[in-house]
Amino acid sequence: MTWEDELFEEIQKGDNVCYENPQGQTHSAKAVMRGPHGWVCDRGNGQPIVVNEGDNYLGHTKGKEIT
Repeated sequence: MTWEDELFEEIQKGDNVCYENPQGQTHSAKAVMRGPHGWVCDRGNGQPIVVNEGDNYLGHTKGKEIT
């Protein structure tokens, strides 16, 4: 899994966010909304995960542009 060297503050809704779980495994999820503790992301099947810069954020890639 690859991601660009982006800043946490640059995440936008729909971006693909890469994060690390407590076991040290790398996963990705789609950014849904910004919350008080970080970005709420959808892991799939409606399963949420909160990604924040000081804890589990690794990087992100821009989502597909909708025209």
